[in-house]
Amino acid sequence: MTDMKTAATVLQEMMVKLHTMPHYECISQSGPQHQAMFEYRCKAQGIEVTATGRCKKDAKQEVAKLMLRELAAAGYNVPMPYRLDNYQAAQIGKNIPGAGDNVEPASMGSRSYVALLKELCAEYRLPSVEYDLTSDTGPAHQRHFTMVARVGQHSRCATSTTKKAARQLAAEKLYSYLRENLSITKDFDEEDALARAHERVMERYQEAAEDAARRPDLGQRIADYHLGLQTHLGPEALSSGRAALAARAGAEPQSALAAAAAALGLAVQYAELPAQRGPPVAVVALEPAAPAVLLAGADRDAAARAALRYLQHAL
Repeated sequence: MTDMKTAATVLQEMMVKLHTMPHYECISQSGPQHQAMFEYRCKAQGIEVTATGRCKKDAKQEVAKLMLRELAAAGYNVPMPYRLDNYQAAQIGKNIPGAGDNVEPASMGSRSYVALLKELCAEYRLPSVEYDLTSDTGPAHQRHFTMVARVGQHSRCATSTTKKAARQLAAEKLYSYLRENLSITKDFDEEDALARAHERVMERYQEAAEDAARRPDLGQRIADYHLGLQTHLGPEALSSGRAALAARAGAEPQSALAAAAAALGLAVQYAELPAQRGPPVAVVALEPAAPAVLLAGADRDAAARAALRYLQHAL
């Protein structure tokens, strides 16, 4: 049971898979200082719950448990035992016949010691963790890998049938050794460390998603570039854009372009590019589009007129 993930960690992992994050907030503190009670609120997937505890850490865990049960009731795939109420969980823990009928076994999921070891080193300014593959033996269908995890002068090794498992085992051994033998690490909070690691994973995921959104479609033919806007617009937006162009025919170019772009759900960005000779060139960008739509002119009005002509042709 000691390796079972905490409720807050399970909730964090679920929300990462759903491309979002749970939001915690300490909303009240009551009672004398030596017997304070903290109330936490958690919001996730449109659900809001509150719970109390004798410290902020306990309150956060309690509200995470409540949120997991609410998510389970809403149809989300919450692992055992967090999708059960306290009575059901206790019954399964006692192994009473019938208590766990039609319920899958508890998901025990081990902690990520690679992440914990990295957070430990970062928090206490220890040298960065280094991993070395020192052995790769056995036939192709039954390989055995030996991995060494090293932090400064301290190291531990482990062997397993995959590199990932060997790395995890070596990290676990070294992490346990450092926790037991380095006095400065005695107050290390594993839950907070795992939460920080998950937050960074989520940030990297969002950055990767944004990069993918900006990446051009290499399968798009140059002959189809004029269809770039239509790949991002639905029939209603196209109809609204055509109506806006017709209504603003003959109007001042920049205002007409702004109205058409608003109807299409596009953003208009102006910029100036220096020229080797003469004044700078004005550029207008319409976003999002694949590929990006950039049009130029002698000034902003000229660039806006070029963009309007493009929209009339594309729509």
